[in-house]
Amino acid sequence: MQKWQYHCTVTAAQSGHRLKQYLRRDLLIPKTICYYLRIRRIVRINGRYQSVYTPVKTGDDVLLTFYAGDFSTPRPDYHGGDASLVHVLYENDDLLVVDKPAGIKTHPNRPEEQGTLMSHVTAYLQSPAYVVHRIDRATSGALVVAKNPVVLPILNCLISSKKITRQYRAWVHGHLPARGTINLPIGRDPLDKRKRQVGGPDALTAVTHYRVLQETPTKSLLAIQLETGRTHQIRVQFSYLGHPVVGDPLYDPQAAAYSRLFLHSAKMRLLLPFSFTPVMVTAPLPESFLRLAD
Repeated sequence: MQKWQYHCTVTAAQSGHRLKQYLRRDLLIPKTICYYLRIRRIVRINGRYQSVYTPVKTGDDVLLTFYAGDFSTPRPDYHGGDASLVHVLYENDDLLVVDKPAGIKTHPNRPEEQGTLMSHVTAYLQSPAYVVHRIDRATSGALVVAKNPVVLPILNCLISSKKITRQYRAWVHGHLPARGTINLPIGRDPLDKRKRQVGGPDALTAVTHYRVLQETPTKSLLAIQLETGRTHQIRVQFSYLGHPVVGDPLYDPQAAAYSRLFLHSAKMRLLLPFSFTPVMVTAPLPESFLRLAD
């Protein structure tokens, strides 16, 4: 059976935590997996199995062994990909960050569907690839992919708690104040299931921060940071304010005049599972973004 092992070094901030707390709160290991580590005695402190109530100390070496059979996550089965289409921005043994092109889906919606980003990444790795998060088909830029089921729930937790952060670039129509914060709730559009709207049914809080990087006579290039992560958040809010993202097929009335949606996931502050070392990853602006400024 496939297994994965990790050596973790206890930091000063973690010293004094009981092993149980260290595994669950410090390393973000799911409760069920912690149970398997305990009953199988496959978590060791400085080479020895110890009770989960044992306090860990600064510099302790904690060895963790995970087995594939302990994870309920189905083994992904993506196919029909092309490895040459994968642009890797960062990679280690556990994950990679890729630069998703505009116009392709993050993952398939049907088992037989081919040509998605995850299909291409699977062909590149020649091994399973796990979806951590997605970005819209029309959006380009940095996207993180897990290589194994061990780090998948940890990455999911880091994203949902906003400890992994992303910054976007977007061209919008018109001009705005130099910087600002948009706080407009987003819900479903009752007339179009593809769309969202400000204040729609089941609306949830949505907060977006932006600053203007560049202006042309008719457009503005923005740096955008999301405080929340609602579906179509950037696209819906700026459209509502009268500044739709350029080329947006759902929310920009002038979309037909443009080659793509001008929204790009440009920067990611990634925390690596187990060590939680921060890594900054940048996805260069596509040529199409630069041409729009001319």
